[in-house]
Amino acid sequence: MDNGFSFASVILSYFLVGGGMFTATLVGSELRLGSERAAFALFAAGAFAGGFVAARASRGRTILEPAIGGVAVVATIVGLAATTPIGKLIWVMAQDQTMKFVGAVGLAGAVGAIVGAFVSEKLLGEATRSSIPWIVYTAMSTFGACLLATLFASLLFLGDNVATRSDLDLGGGVLIGIGGGCLLAGLAVGASSRVRPLLAVFIGGGLGVTGFFALVARSGFPATTDATTDVKLGLVLLAVAGAIVTLVGTLVGWGIVGRKHAS
Repeated sequence: MDNGFSFASVILSYFLVGGGMFTATLVGSELRLGSERAAFALFAAGAFAGGFVAARASRGRTILEPAIGGVAVVATIVGLAATTPIGKLIWVMAQDQTMKFVGAVGLAGAVGAIVGAFVSEKLLGEATRSSIPWIVYTAMSTFGACLLATLFASLLFLGDNVATRSDLDLGGGVLIGIGGGCLLAGLAVGASSRVRPLLAVFIGGGLGVTGFFALVARSGFPATTDATTDVKLGLVLLAVAGAIVTLVGTLVGWGIVGRKHAS
């Protein structure tokens, strides 16, 4: 059993907790929740699921890596809210309400992730050596990584005037996010795993990208809301490409770090 601190597991936990919270967002949009308390509870549940899974994916028996990853996700959400043009405007025009909302989301996410990791460790103990659960781990981490990478890509490459950009520019930002997110998630998976879960990673990577597209479609992005056959085929091809990139990242992460801790 490896109880040493693992930076790779922190990165993986970051993506997993993010994936859990973004999954909660997707579920909330489907349920059309009108209650603020219900939304906060859903965020906490998503973070709990992410923390629970992160503790299972991390090597050894420790909640430190999932806890750090969960807090980092919350810090990212708060930072994006405070630095994006719309976020800045909200903070200036309605600072009290915004701080209350961000604080509630942050508290729900941090507590949910830490409690989820703690419960997972106490109930299930050491991380499994089976490759099958890595389908879920990879899907959730790829989902979270793609969305986080897309948000950062939008800030870096599209600038402040995101709303005035063309669909082509926005699509480029999404492609960069998918490619970067899949690669980073794959690296974290390969470095954290104690087995080489290649088939599981390929399947999970494709599922994670599919979930990303589902959430983006809910936001009204034109390239994903069009239901033509060509668009659907394009999304399937992108999901397969994302799965391949995730697999490549996993092979690199495994070769550099993961195999040193193999079971």
